[in-house]
This record gives sequence, C-alpha cells and structure tokens, in this order.
Amino acid sequence: MSLEEASQKIFDSLKIVDKMYEHIRLIDPVTKKIIASYGEDLSRAGAECFALWKKGKSCDNCVSMRAFNEDQTIVKIEYTPDKIFMLTAIPVELENQKVIVEILKDTTQSMIFQSGDSPASSSIVCGIIDNLNNIALRDPLTGVNNRRFIQEKLPVNLVLASTSNQSLSLIMVDIDFFKKINDTYGHVAGDFVLKRCAEIIANCAKRETDWVARYGGEEFLICLPGANLESACEIAELMRKTIENEVIQCDKETIKITASFGACCTTPCSGETAKQLIERADQALYVAKEQGRNTVEWV
Repeated sequence: MSLEEASQKIFDSLKIVDKMYEHIRLIDPVTKKIIASYGEDLSRAGAECFALWKKGKSCDNCVSMRAFNEDQTIVKIEYTPDKIFMLTAIPVELENQKVIVEILKDTTQSMIFQSGDSPASSSIVCGIIDNLNNIALRDPLTGVNNRRFIQEKLPVNLVLASTSNQSLSLIMVDIDFFKKINDTYGHVAGDFVLKRCAEIIANCAKRETDWVARYGGEEFLICLPGANLESACEIAELMRKTIENEVIQCDKETIKITASFGACCTTPCSGETAKQLIERADQALYVAKEQGRNTVEWV
C-alpha cells in the first residue's frame, strides 16, 4: 500500500465523526512535517506543522511529540491570531512508522469567544493558553524546563543538527553532595540552592538556541545546538567556576557549593539518538565525580 493510500485509509476511518472537526492531518512530530492533510485547507503536505499557529517557531508544548513519546492520545488548546482550536493528537502506525493524527476543531464561537466578547477578553484567553502550555514544560521549583521538555525538544534538535550539518553538545550537571546540604541546612535551603544553581546555569547558556532543563533531583541538562565539544567544555567550566565562587545566603546560613559536569558532542553523521547522547553526557559526569567532583570531564 502506498503512503497516499495508507493516509487516505486513516482519513476515511475518521469520516464517521467529521462533525467533530474541520481538519485532520498526519504529522511526523520529530521532523515537524505534515505528511498528508484532509478537510478545510489549513496546511499542505510537506509544510511545517507549527506554521499554522504563526508564531515563527515550533511549539514549546508540542502535543504531537508528547503523544508520540507517551503513545497515547493527548489534547490541548491552541490559537492563531483570529481563531481558537481544540487539537487532539493520536499516535497511529502508518507503513510501519509511528506518526500522529492531529484532529483540529475550531472552537472560536462554540467554546469561548462569542460575538459580543471584547478584544481584551480574547487577549486574556490567549494569554491563559500560553501560560498553561508553558506550565506543562516548566519545572515549578527552578523555573527552567522540565524532563518532559527534554523528551520533546532534544530529538527535534538532533534532527535539525543533522539536516543543517551542525554539531550539538550536551552538558550534564550534578550539584556535589546535595543530600548533605539538605541534611545540614534543611530542605528549604536545599530548594534555594537548586534555584540559584539553575539561575547560574541559565545565565551561562545565553544563546537563543540554548536551553536548560532540570533532569531530576539535583541534576540539570544543558543543550547547546551548533556548539562543538571545546565550546561546550568552556561553557561548563564557566558554570563550574561561577557556582564554586557563589556564596549563598539562606536564613542567616552561608552555604558554599560546587558542581560536577559531564560534556559530550554529536556530529551530523553520528546517528545518535537523544537517549544515547544523554547516556554519554551521564558517563562523562560519572567520570567527573570519580575524579573528585567540582570538575569538568568529557567523552
């Protein structure tokens, strides 16, 4: 069966509920490309799926990538400059490849916006949607991105690095002896240390394409698209020195901390997955800890 025939078969199976939507499209969530579309002409095959929202970049809270990773149906609300949509993302198999069926329903009139609503109310609702989408990918304690963001963003960054023939570096960070900080000064102080470290790390990874996420516990992951290993190690060393020189004051306590860093880099032809690259950064971090901590190591 051809790709076109397989796509049409999926579209035909959804016609029974065509009153529930205006448009469906098949998405490759990693490349962000539309494979095929049906219904009202919102976007054409081959176009970038996020172009519909007219925000100039891929969605931070990519519902299709989440459906792809979690292998379950996910729903969210999104908007264009003049419409509100309910978007349902469903993982399916298409010619032995997992893709996402996106079903879009225009809810501008039926859900929220009525003809008497003011432009101000429309702006407020759009702000609420942006806030909810942002919350889904933010670590509530530190304010940096969360583990879900890593799962959704890193595979896309790797595809972009490969197609643009660029390198991509990762840095894994672990706050040294963090359990001792909690045991000595308390969890409030521990939380304060996490927040301050997140701020320092984010301030050192300042390019528009760089991002920082809390990987778990006292560990952070930094992605540096386009950076080679030498640049990544320089940035990691800047972070290390800044954290080492930081004097943290919390409830009249003075806390000194250090952190260990593991760096790695992938090239366009390496074919590494996000999981494999993270594992390499973690291996480098392990070496840094074995070398006595408060150091930068790389693989």
